[in-house]
Amino acid sequence: MKVAVFTDTYLPQINGVTAYLSNSLKLLSKKHDVVLFAPGGKKLRTERASKRFRIYWIPAKAFPFYEGYRMSSVDYKRISELLKKEKPDIVHAHAPVLLGLQGLIAAKRRDIPAVVTYHTHFPDYVPHLLNGKLPKPFAEISGHTVKQLINHVFKMADAVTAPTRELVNELSSYGLSNAVYLPNGVELKRFRKDRKKAAAFRKRFGISGDKKVILYLGRISFEKRIDVLLEAFKMIEKPDRVLVIAGKGPYLDELKELAEGLELSNVIFTGYLKDISPAYATADIFASASDTETFGLTFVEAMHTGLPAVGVRRLGAKEIIRNGKNGILVKPGDTGAFARAMEKLLKNSAMRKRMGKEALRDSEKYSLEESVDKTIKLYRKLVKRGG
Repeated sequence: MKVAVFTDTYLPQINGVTAYLSNSLKLLSKKHDVVLFAPGGKKLRTERASKRFRIYWIPAKAFPFYEGYRMSSVDYKRISELLKKEKPDIVHAHAPVLLGLQGLIAAKRRDIPAVVTYHTHFPDYVPHLLNGKLPKPFAEISGHTVKQLINHVFKMADAVTAPTRELVNELSSYGLSNAVYLPNGVELKRFRKDRKKAAAFRKRFGISGDKKVILYLGRISFEKRIDVLLEAFKMIEKPDRVLVIAGKGPYLDELKELAEGLELSNVIFTGYLKDISPAYATADIFASASDTETFGLTFVEAMHTGLPAVGVRRLGAKEIIRNGKNGILVKPGDTGAFARAMEKLLKNSAMRKRMGKEALRDSEKYSLEESVDKTIKLYRKLVKRGG
């Protein structure tokens, strides 16, 4: 089978979508031909990633409102011609915006079965990105309008996959009848508790061995609600506790200022980590106050390292975390409840151990291999029926 994949976000940008795509496409291309269309530089270029995996880097420019994100050029004729040349059996667009939309339209006009994956919760992101940054008529875009656009675009696909059942229900409420549940997968073997790595991480960042570690790992951006995490940590900060915030992003300087303003003395900002497994290995609990996670890849990574997680009762976190079993869920934006949940886990080692074991078992459901296998089965079903 030959698969043409379109994405509006890819390496070198670092986020959950690019992590899943880069890993899943490597696995998919072991047995199938893969052609990826992704935002690139100023000119069109191609790259042979492996024997059966080729990339078209489509001309793109930096998106002014979201650091690291690139907007591909609108050149439907070129995309259509490339798709005609490649002759894929199926097209898969991930979180389609400009590039993904062009691929989706070209697929439908050429009678090629098409799949769309809903990675980004657009009703949350779009109003924030536009507010105050575009002329007033554009800034007033409503959640209702965004939902209408999602419905209009995604109806073109033969199937729309969503990584949680809650999102399947939400997409169905927009009027979509083609939404199916297909969770993302994680390369689980990378995330195992390693005491040597943990010791090296503690030494590198000056964390003494008697300190309990709360870890947040991910992009440092507005939607991750790290401000809530910092304010919650302020309520429970003690000399024997440290909050580690690992990752980079456009809000890093702002959050450092917030931590300074809160007079927090036990917060460590690591910046970008090439190898993230030592951070998980060091931690006692994982915490993220983000309320826009469509899946929650870092929750699964942390859980596979044996960490109980604290998250909010919404979208991906709500589905991955079983409240009181492998972690604790709280109301989105409730700083006090978030602080109490972290305090509860930090004070009770037996609870942490029990929930950590449950977390490890639950994480096995989200293997990369199983996710890719389910995706291939969906491809075959759509190709067999001709879309």
